[in-house]
Amino acid sequence: LERLKAHRLEVARTRGYPAYVIAFDRSLQEIAARRPTSRAELLAIPGFGPARVDAYGEGFLKVVRDAVHA
Repeated sequence: LERLKAHRLEVARTRGYPAYVIAFDRSLQEIAARRPTSRAELLAIPGFGPARVDAYGEGFLKVVRDAVHA
């Protein structure tokens, strides 16, 4: 969860958005619990619709992959 939050903060700072615009805390908690490995699985996370997955999904999936292999 902490890696997901750190990634969200980095993306938010880069784009000049508040962190919640990138992803809600609840969504990050669901990602941490479910550990999605594909865009389709990420779309099943509450708060991750097609636009958010297109914009930010690959970064969050990479965080999950890196955590699994760490």
